[in-house]
Amino acid sequence: MRIANKDGFRFGENAYLIGHEFGLICVSYGNNEQEALDNAVDSGYMDSERMADSDYKEYDANGWHDSFIYAGNASEPFWANYLWIKPASERKKEVA
Repeated sequence: MRIANKDGFRFGENAYLIGHEFGLICVSYGNNEQEALDNAVDSGYMDSERMADSDYKEYDANGWHDSFIYAGNASEPFWANYLWIKPASERKKEVA
């Protein structure tokens, strides 16, 4: 399991599960969902969801802003179509 900011956990932060249509990408900590996404991006775990420059230019020019988000300290564009995030406390227990 990939933990985005395991050395940076601070009191009061929550764990969030971040994934896409193929399953869990990582666990990230933050005070809210956006901060957890930013930490996951800054840790390099969201690179598979980063938009190509040409895609970003096309989607931005056409006003398709519901297809991507800005995340990380650099506010880079990432695909959001299949991205999901939820508190780790909402995870379901899997039966082995």
